[in-house]
Amino acid sequence: MATSELNADYWSLTPPQLATQIYRMAYEGPLEFGAASRVETQLLAKEWREALSLPTDSFEQEEESRARLAALQRRSIEILVHNSRPH
Repeated sequence: MATSELNADYWSLTPPQLATQIYRMAYEGPLEFGAASRVETQLLAKEWREALSLPTDSFEQEEESRARLAALQRRSIEILVHNSRPH
């Protein structure tokens, strides 16, 4: 599968699905996954958990939540695409 195809597949995932992928990579990833990468994905998994539980009662809270989720989505896809490539 080409990188552009992988990228398209990741972009079609919902925020909870991306969070699950990052969690799995962080805590169930291969042993050869570097320590720095593991720490980064663990922190990202924590940020996903927090972002998905943010209140969205007001317009401002909803906008903040959308911006945070968009940033997490971009970073998560970068990590997933990078780690799906053969090394």
